[in-house]
Amino acid sequence: MKQFCKRFGAGFLLCLMMLTGACGAGAGPRENPARTDMKGVWVSTVYNLDYPTKATTDAGELRRQADEILQGSADMGMNAVFLQVRPCADSLYPSDIFPWSVYLTGDQQSAPSQGFDPLAYWVEKAHSLGLELHAWINPFRVTRGGQEEWDKMSPQSPARLHSDWIVAHEGNYYLNPGVPEARELVIQGAEEIAKNYDVDGVHLDDYFYPGTDFDDQQTFAQYGGEFKDIADWRRDNVNRLIKDLGERLRAADPDLSFGVSPAGVWANKDDMAEGSDTRGNQTYFTAYADTRRWVKEGWLDYICPQIYWYIGHKNADYKTLANWWAQTADGTGVRLYIGMADYQAGNEKPDSPWHGVQALEDQLALNKTLPQVNGEIHFRYQLMASNPDIAALYRRVYGQGEQTPEQPDQPETPPAQQPETPPAAPQLSRKHSAYIQGAEGLFRPEDGLNRAEAAAMLARLTVDDQGAPLFDQGQNYRHSFSDVKDQWHAPYIGFAAQYGLANGYEDGTFRPDKLVTRAELIKMLAAYFPESAAGDGQTGFSDAPSSHWAAKAIAYAAQAGWTGGYEDGTFRPDKPVTRAEAVRLINGALGRRPDQAHIQPLEGQNPFADLTDAHWAWADILEAACGHEEQ
Repeated sequence: MKQFCKRFGAGFLLCLMMLTGACGAGAGPRENPARTDMKGVWVSTVYNLDYPTKATTDAGELRRQADEILQGSADMGMNAVFLQVRPCADSLYPSDIFPWSVYLTGDQQSAPSQGFDPLAYWVEKAHSLGLELHAWINPFRVTRGGQEEWDKMSPQSPARLHSDWIVAHEGNYYLNPGVPEARELVIQGAEEIAKNYDVDGVHLDDYFYPGTDFDDQQTFAQYGGEFKDIADWRRDNVNRLIKDLGERLRAADPDLSFGVSPAGVWANKDDMAEGSDTRGNQTYFTAYADTRRWVKEGWLDYICPQIYWYIGHKNADYKTLANWWAQTADGTGVRLYIGMADYQAGNEKPDSPWHGVQALEDQLALNKTLPQVNGEIHFRYQLMASNPDIAALYRRVYGQGEQTPEQPDQPETPPAQQPETPPAAPQLSRKHSAYIQGAEGLFRPEDGLNRAEAAAMLARLTVDDQGAPLFDQGQNYRHSFSDVKDQWHAPYIGFAAQYGLANGYEDGTFRPDKLVTRAELIKMLAAYFPESAAGDGQTGFSDAPSSHWAAKAIAYAAQAGWTGGYEDGTFRPDKPVTRAEAVRLINGALGRRPDQAHIQPLEGQNPFADLTDAHWAWADILEAACGHEEQ
């Protein structure tokens, strides 16, 4: 992670008054760092749409949800995540300028527990999965919750400290783009991210002026200068922000990409000769965003218009707009990504243009015919992840391989990785030995379990038909996984592969950091029970039909009493399993069903500071973590 080049704190207001001349300089020519194969996904934090699902200061829960989203994005074939780190005049990271976001912790003056820095974690985790992490900010919005939100804002918020920079509009509050100090605040906030974090980019959304009736007449009188038309002055204010922000970010980090995702229509050709053959809302006139000029002037590294209409739309045809933007970007050196409306897909009405995922598939096919299109960014994560058809589409189109009905996206070890002589069938130990560990005195029950950790647990539990342990820490278990070297997990993974407990992927990787889903863990455990392959796969769970690739294993586990699913009748097979859930499932497979009589003596051995008897898996975790004689 980048270290602080300087702290903003006390010097912040001074720098505001000195404005751009004192706080940064333009960067010279450089190669465009924006990638040419963008497969991105937006992760919204406003209103807790994607992350976190509800405000919390619990660092473990914030980590768990980040892990789930990042792993889910990687599994869909994405290569970049655009995390909304400033939904309003706030932050999802410790800032010297903005207070904590109410959407993160519930209170602008409350920080996450354990000194947790969400943005630092997202960056590190994303990079470990081969994903870029872009910091998405809303430049001028201060509130989304109206007066009530304003009244609860931290008194140290720059919006409260400089209320003369603020304009009320339709019940909410905004920074006034016409105030130079307000624009400087936005720029310094972005610089703070670029200098302090190893982000791959800074990304602005489409919110500039919130409406044509914005109350800035007095500001126009003060700063309008020679402008006769307030609309031209407003556009100039936004232009200054984009140009200056691009220059300052390039000076802060030449390897960082800067881009904007505006609304899809710059202007209709009936109103502007250079406009598109559309009749949609025009960002040039309503948001005062001259997005075409930004591209032609090269102020951006990329532009990502939100073309949120289907092919054939009467007023804003996707094909028409994609071609218009391709012609606009052609020869400019600015990358063109298309913002796609995944949230529209899956309409239940068969006659809807958005029924199923055909509209998305047609748009992706069209994009490939336009050489100027360098990829897509999809809106938004949770709506995509909750639609299996969308997830399957991107696994296929983005090169992760289409899932088969029997075993979608399941690891499959190439024959060369199998041992010449298959080892004896492994069995689960019936001894009540410890098989799971914590770290730094914590168990973190709601954190996810990755494939390396699952392999280690199973290796510790595997015995031969005489009950003798099969795993030997000092033995060199052969494997050929390209991403497993000399790390701590190498012997466990090699063992699991040789005994058929956990296989690798067709590309020769094991992906040790990939989170294990509930279905995957059940499938691993089922390897110890050959009889689990029989049966009709009738699981009894509404979301795990007999056609599911792990249906037989899930049905066996349910019948054997390992799991009862959730209260709503679902099993949630594709949900990453938590550490607490994993222990409950494994104890079920082991036949280790803790009761009060034999757990009570273990209470004094509880090694975890974050575990009390109030937790639903208290007894199961003690059973798994504290070795003891069978009662």
